[in-house]
Amino acid sequence: MFQKDVTYEEFLNRIHTDELFLRSKGLWDVPHPWLNMFIPKSRISDFNVGVIKSIILNQNLTAVLVLVYPLNRNK
Repeated sequence: MFQKDVTYEEFLNRIHTDELFLRSKGLWDVPHPWLNMFIPKSRISDFNVGVIKSIILNQNLTAVLVLVYPLNRNK
């Protein structure tokens, strides 16, 4: 499980820190893919193993920004 508790202000400004980091590496202006997707709760573990661990972590992609927004389907 990946979880990070932040204040409301930190949540609203969540991209800024990553932007500063990428700018310091000269990577902010590099074209990057943008992908939005819904992953069912029943498959999130498969996504974690198949994408996060197998691709991102194994390839040492240190400047990767991944935003995950859990949604409540009942609301």
